Amino acid sequence: AAVSKTAYGGSIPSYPAKKRCEDEMKGFFSSLKGYLGEVKGEAKRVSWPGKRELYDSTLVVIAFICILAVTTLVCDKAIQLFIQLVHAGA
Repeated sequence: AAVSKTAYGGSIPSYPAKKRCEDEMKGFFSSLKGYLGEVKGEAKRVSWPGKRELYDSTLVVIAFICILAVTTLVCDKAIQLFIQLVHAGA
């Protein structure tokens, strides 16, 4: 959607286009400041895990990754064996 030059006074000497840019920058930094303030407030409300809970969660993730790796290996070898049998029979 095209914006008229005169919507922000781009061609009006009493309100030059430079003023529009300054207004946009002020608005950007104002909204950025508000956003970062909200992020800071939200971070204070987060319930962070303790050392023990973090340790236990890490062990669960590592165990799951190992189980997934073994399952993938078994499936890969089964498919490889199946392909070798089909290829040998052809």
